[in-house]
Amino acid sequence: MDLENDYQPFLVIGLISLVCMLVVTLGGINVAGVWMDAMYPIFFLFAVSGFSIGWIRWKRHHEKS
Repeated sequence: MDLENDYQPFLVIGLISLVCMLVVTLGGINVAGVWMDAMYPIFFLFAVSGFSIGWIRWKRHHEKS
């Protein structure tokens, strides 16, 4: 596993965090629970950072090729 050129794990983390954010946003506390509602800012942070890092590494990987 080449961590400098590997972008897929970051996109997966971003997608999982985005799904968790959507569950909390659309379902509310009744569906998601109190602990997921409390972790909403962390899900947001992981989604944004995962997509950002994945995009930067994907772009760098395809520019070298």
